[in-house]
Amino acid sequence: MMSVERLQNLRREIGMTQAELAIEVGVSQSYIARLERKSLDPKLSVVNKIVEVLTSHQSKTGKLCSDIMTSEPLTIDARDVVSTAVSLMQENNYSQLPVLRGTQMVGIITEWDIIQNLQHDLHEISVQAIMSPSGVLMVDETTSVDVIIPLFGNYQAVLVQIQGRIQGIITRSDLLKLI
Repeated sequence: MMSVERLQNLRREIGMTQAELAIEVGVSQSYIARLERKSLDPKLSVVNKIVEVLTSHQSKTGKLCSDIMTSEPLTIDARDVVSTAVSLMQENNYSQLPVLRGTQMVGIITEWDIIQNLQHDLHEISVQAIMSPSGVLMVDETTSVDVIIPLFGNYQAVLVQIQGRIQGIITRSDLLKLI
C-alpha cells in the first residue's frame, strides 16, 4: 500500500487540489486534508479509490507494469549458498536476484551485496546472510508504470504479482523499453 506522503506527492505532481481529488473520490476536502495530516485513519476502500483516481490522472506512458515486466523472474532460495547466486547472475547477465523462502519474497541479493562480502567463503555462506531484506517492492500487474518509476531511487527492482504470486520483475533496464 502507498504511504500517505506518496499519495500527497502524487496529487501534487499531477497538479490536483485536495478539493478536486475529494470530488472525484466522493469525500469532503477536509477528509483529504485530515488524511494528508495523518489525523485520520481512512477506510481501505477510500485509499484504493484515491490511488485509482491519482494513477488514472498521472499516466504519462499509458503502460502497465505487466506491459514491461520480465515474466517468470529467476529467483534464488534464501538457504542457497552465495556462489550459486553468483553463477546464476553471471549466466543470465543479471545484477540482482529476488530471494524467496518457499514462495514468500524475503529480500534481494545484488552485485553490491556480494562485493561487500568477498572476504567470506561464498561457497559456504547463505544468500540470506548477505541479502538486502528491503530491496524490493511488490506491485500488482495493473499498476501504472508511471507510479513505479520514482521508486527506483530507493529500490533495485519492483516485483510484479498477479493474485499474490510473483509473475514478473521490473528493473531499471526494463524501463528502457519505454523509449
